[in-house]
Amino acid sequence: MYQNMQENYLKNQVMSASPNKLIEMLIEGGIKKIRMGKMAIENEKYAQASEHLIRAQDIVMELRYSINEEVESTIPTELIELYDYMYNRLIIGNIDRDIEPLSEVQGLLTELLETWQQITINN
Repeated sequence: MYQNMQENYLKNQVMSASPNKLIEMLIEGGIKKIRMGKMAIENEKYAQASEHLIRAQDIVMELRYSINEEVESTIPTELIELYDYMYNRLIIGNIDRDIEPLSEVQGLLTELLETWQQITINN
């Protein structure tokens, strides 16, 4: 029952969120899934780790495909390259059960989240 309530709360939060808030929620979700994947690797729960890390990969791809490539700037291209890099590092970390690339992506997402929040505040 608690799980149902939690899912309904999240669903309502997503449905009422602005596009900027949705991006923020995705980034936060990616950070959380990486953290959970790392903990599962440390506890030698590899199937569980893989599930979390595949979800993190899905989130990074969702962020990648949410970019408006028609903006006349180098930013969209640079973000696409960054997301592709993060995606590949997540795959490596998952396959090799290696915390280092996972921590790297977690750090990149954390920096991205902080930047996104600053942009959102200033707009």
